[in-house]
Amino acid sequence: MNRTKHLKRTALLTGIITMLSGLTVFPAMPVSAAKLLEAEFETTNDSFTGRGGAEVQWTSDESYTGDCALFVSNRTDAWNGANRDVASLMKPGQTYKVSAAVCQKSGAPVEMKLSMQCKTADGTSYPEIALATAESGEWTVLSNDAFTVPADASDMSIYVETTESLTDFYVDTVLVNGAPATIKKGDANGDLNVDVSDVVYLTKYLITEEETVEAGADMNEDKVINAVDLSLLKNLILFPPAKPETNIVGDWDNYQEEATGNYLKALQGGLLRLGNTARIREKIAKAQSGEKVTIGYIGGSITGGGSATSDGNRFVNLSANYFKDTFGTGNNVSFVNAGVAGTSSVVGNMRVDKDIFSKDCDIIFIEFAVNDQGGDRFQKSYEALVKKCLMQENEPAVALITLCQKSMGSNEDWMAKVGENYDLPVISGKGAIQGGNLNWDTQYGSGDTLHPGNPGHKLIADCIGYYYRQALRSENASDEYEIPSKEVFGAEYANNKLIDISAQQNFSAGSWKKGTDQGAYSNGFTYSKSGNDPLKFTVEGKGLLLLFKSNSSGMGAVNVTVNGKTTKVSSNLQWTWGGLDGDVGYYQPNTGKLDVSISSADGGTFVLYGIAVVQ
Repeated sequence: MNRTKHLKRTALLTGIITMLSGLTVFPAMPVSAAKLLEAEFETTNDSFTGRGGAEVQWTSDESYTGDCALFVSNRTDAWNGANRDVASLMKPGQTYKVSAAVCQKSGAPVEMKLSMQCKTADGTSYPEIALATAESGEWTVLSNDAFTVPADASDMSIYVETTESLTDFYVDTVLVNGAPATIKKGDANGDLNVDVSDVVYLTKYLITEEETVEAGADMNEDKVINAVDLSLLKNLILFPPAKPETNIVGDWDNYQEEATGNYLKALQGGLLRLGNTARIREKIAKAQSGEKVTIGYIGGSITGGGSATSDGNRFVNLSANYFKDTFGTGNNVSFVNAGVAGTSSVVGNMRVDKDIFSKDCDIIFIEFAVNDQGGDRFQKSYEALVKKCLMQENEPAVALITLCQKSMGSNEDWMAKVGENYDLPVISGKGAIQGGNLNWDTQYGSGDTLHPGNPGHKLIADCIGYYYRQALRSENASDEYEIPSKEVFGAEYANNKLIDISAQQNFSAGSWKKGTDQGAYSNGFTYSKSGNDPLKFTVEGKGLLLLFKSNSSGMGAVNVTVNGKTTKVSSNLQWTWGGLDGDVGYYQPNTGKLDVSISSADGGTFVLYGIAVVQ
């Protein structure tokens, strides 16, 4: 937690004390005692994934607390185990209380370890958190009351492993307490709650009875903590903003799942994380009350329905119809399928305005885990797309779908970090297949190594339905949702919008002809290969994103010059199929006039479908 010490002006003290003379004094909570993680695996995997070759799945066979635990199996090395990203929870240099309960049934004692993996200046590090010998058939708690994260750590995760044994084991009740990485407005004492104890703590800070205060006490965000912040905090406590009425219909706490055996385990494994449920509960209640609700799906060919034998067998149609039949009141639920084959989140971030936002979607599913790749171009675009969806005025519920190839490869590892940071649900194809021990060829795939067949589409839809039902359980209700200010990879491209190039100031087509090979982007331009006079225009913004035709051969590159700085953008890219792709042409931190000039870099084919300006 960022702590800020502020100089206090004694002239304010008398007024503060007078103002607070009628307030009952409560004992102050200890600073930075927040419960950051409490994973009990009652309904989901709680964002834990298999480390190395290990598989993890939610199970009711054993438990330390509650009724369920996480089962870890198929370990081929001692370091294989159960892993969870904590970069959005824990801070470098801070000290935490960390614990996890473990149980193994090998028939002999096994030395087990709770560890952290992180990147430091020296490379990848594996600091030990706790080590203990677990007797066979008994629960053992691995615990460290004072584990300090390395001061220069990044990409942090915690995991449970063994020192030598390859036995299967169970994990339950994983706890992390300490200084939170995210600042919550009004949280003066660091307990992640905002209540009267924060008023008391801030009062004591202002009259010098406490030396430090959490940065969340800066209510008006003016970088000064004083009596004004105290007044604003008191007002927030006395007059909290009204919470939306959800009025959920149905007894979802006692709902009995129809699936059994391995298929039920597949649904449970498919819900990698549940996330904050405030928005989805509000949208479900909206549908149940008879109001219009639109569900939007944006992704690649799998979202578009690839390899399903009919529209009715697509996961989009199946899950939308489930929502309509379960929560709708007639014809008040509709859906939009914005799946475009061969596209990534780079493209999705530019087309989401036209394909999703223009339809006023209340719920948005994002599926790009197979088509995306690693690196800034994809990671920043994906996070920007997620944040852009969350920022819409109608406050849509956003859910991430991370599907996989037959090899179980996907981009789920880094996409789940985005889900973790923004506290969103993550529906995992890999988690469902491995959790249910399903056979790809007969119970998921379509015959290739990428697309689901009819059984796979049904599985994805059933996982979405399972997510809805878990979100409606009383124990999973969330009071509100706030978009975090912290970012994982960077969301600077979130505020972008495609423009009409020819309508901009100082426009000149040069050696480019208006029109493209796609009717949906007929306002774009194609390089004529006759001369090399640049396409020019002037616009206000921070940067430019180019949307273009791409293929792995036969495509050209352009030089994008903005305010005298030139960037080469190639449309000859790997893992593309002659469809839409994109890249960053220019970016600067502040909004200003952008004098743009785009010319061929090699005389090759270049089809510019559009340009999105980042504001």
